[in-house]
Amino acid sequence: MRDAMKRIKGRIMMVACALLLAPTLAAAEPTTPDEWYKQGENEYNLGNFEEAVKAFKKGFALETNESKKSAYLYNIAQSYRQAKDCSNSQFFYKRFLALKDADTAKPLSERTRKDVEERIKELEECARQQEAIKNRPPDGSLTPNDGGVVPDTKTETVKPDPKDVATGGDGDDGGDDDDDGITKRTDTELALLSARVGFGGAKVTMGASSVPIQPTGALIGGYPILIDPKMRVEVGAAFTFTPIPYNSMSTGTKGTAGLTAVLANGSLTYGVAPKMAVRGDLGLGMLFLSSASGSPFTGGQPTTGALSMFHVRVGVSADYELTPNLIATIPLAFSYSPPKEGLSEDIKSITAFDFMVGLGYRM
Repeated sequence: MRDAMKRIKGRIMMVACALLLAPTLAAAEPTTPDEWYKQGENEYNLGNFEEAVKAFKKGFALETNESKKSAYLYNIAQSYRQAKDCSNSQFFYKRFLALKDADTAKPLSERTRKDVEERIKELEECARQQEAIKNRPPDGSLTPNDGGVVPDTKTETVKPDPKDVATGGDGDDGGDDDDDGITKRTDTELALLSARVGFGGAKVTMGASSVPIQPTGALIGGYPILIDPKMRVEVGAAFTFTPIPYNSMSTGTKGTAGLTAVLANGSLTYGVAPKMAVRGDLGLGMLFLSSASGSPFTGGQPTTGALSMFHVRVGVSADYELTPNLIATIPLAFSYSPPKEGLSEDIKSITAFDFMVGLGYRM
């Protein structure tokens, strides 16, 4: 009876220990693409190439950013090559090239493409040799009674590979030293130029003159600078245009004036979720009121040319990444200009509230 009780207590203790250790073991398992990538990198550096392949494949399956996936494919190919698996290595190098062909934001350099294509050719030859060696007779096994005598069979001659394609960790494969490592994931594929265009409506206030909501457009371009994986700034220029119709009761004339803004523009973009970001813009420059001679905006007085005045514009937008290069955006903006000599006395400032939809493109 005592022995039975001891056995029961022992089993209870084993179950309890298993329950206590389970959360710890589960916590040690990577759960995000970044964690799987880091594990793959560690296994690769330790020479555990089969484990590195598994980790990079897990990271690739979980990765949602298309611009980062090519790095996983390259690292899988590298790991297979170091493990001397020529067939799988050349397959994943080909998949890497196919994925990079679709990446217009950061295409491969000609040198890198040439290196990878040459490596694929070498690996294809290596795979054919490995297959030939595998199929060479004898393909059976010996029993102890055979006395270790191999049956007399016709053999094929296999031409040795001129290059040791699938090298070990020393990476002596006749290529660049960098080819024997794994490629780094970049958290942001930053473009050299960025441009966006928006169209919508504007509510303009110009003194006592009643201006209904008018169509408006904006063009913003600049050079992006990466601050961290989630944040970038952009410096460039902005242009906006809004037509302003008028009907002068005193002179009986009708027409359309134009508000054109030319600004130096700076922006800050912050990623809040995969493929989603918020952006703030600040522009400083000049506002030009054109075709306003004899209009209520000048008190019916004639003007020569456009009236220019200081202009400040503040905007905020919600961005959604449709592709690595194309962005859908919903911008809102407020602008202000002080009065200018030549304007009607009742115009103490010119303000506008813009609401638009638009598209952005990174080159």
